Amino acid sequence: RMTTPDEKQSALLSFFCLYGSKSSPPPSPEENATITTSLKPKGKASTSNKKATAKTIKSSEAARKKNKKTSNSKKVEASSSPTPNTKSEKQTTPLQPQTLPPLKKNAKVLDKIIYAIRSLKSNHPKGSSRAALSKYLKVELDYDNPSAFKLALKKGVSNGTLLQDGQSFRVAADPIVHNNQESEEEALQINILKHASDDGTKEAASEGDNVTVSYIGKLDNGTVFDRASTFSFQLNGGEVIKGWDRGILGMKEGEKRSLIVPPKLGYGKRGCKPDIPPDATLHFVVTLKKISWF
Repeated sequence: RMTTPDEKQSALLSFFCLYGSKSSPPPSPEENATITTSLKPKGKASTSNKKATAKTIKSSEAARKKNKKTSNSKKVEASSSPTPNTKSEKQTTPLQPQTLPPLKKNAKVLDKIIYAIRSLKSNHPKGSSRAALSKYLKVELDYDNPSAFKLALKKGVSNGTLLQDGQSFRVAADPIVHNNQESEEEALQINILKHASDDGTKEAASEGDNVTVSYIGKLDNGTVFDRASTFSFQLNGGEVIKGWDRGILGMKEGEKRSLIVPPKLGYGKRGCKPDIPPDATLHFVVTLKKISWF
């Protein structure tokens, strides 16, 4: 059979692909075996390697995700855990200012009250309320003796250590914040006409005390609308006008004061018929005769 030109060309191409150029010797049997092995599909070995590689990749990916999750959880824990700061310290000892020296263990009750007033640092112009001071002593200083507390307040006011305004107290040596919002027309005017003959032992009238006074009351035109030689009531008990509750507070037995009470602290716009007209300013002269506590 005659070979066509196309078949010859195809045979030559096959020969050159297997053996290279014409000058190159044909491969040895060992080289043929190597070539044949390299051209064969790797079979099971190749598949197992692929599986091992995939498994390794998956393990690495899982480890990376786990590390990332752990890192995120640590961040969350760090952000949610309380950081020690001044607020947390203040919650433990909320009213222990650095400017105040530590309170002595054997401190007197009045010293504890002064310490509480300065620690509370009330922004109210009148100072710290009796209730706030009592709570501070009980919670912060572990002291709970209502009778001794009340006597210490009385002693502090009587000897001039404390200044009392209604139910609130301030340390006399500390600066006083005045209430500038109250106009002159609304302010109570107090003038001491006679000081009590006092050797330092007399108590001053304070909230809750029963007091006995003598007084005379006049209007702006000098008309006397009321007077009494003996009148008893409880301070800040809601029994008298506010001008009296404030004006008699702090008085001592034998002391005499004049009180000019504005309508706001008196009988207001309604007045008190028939003797006191609406919006009347009241003028009192009051002498404190006795203080009793029961």
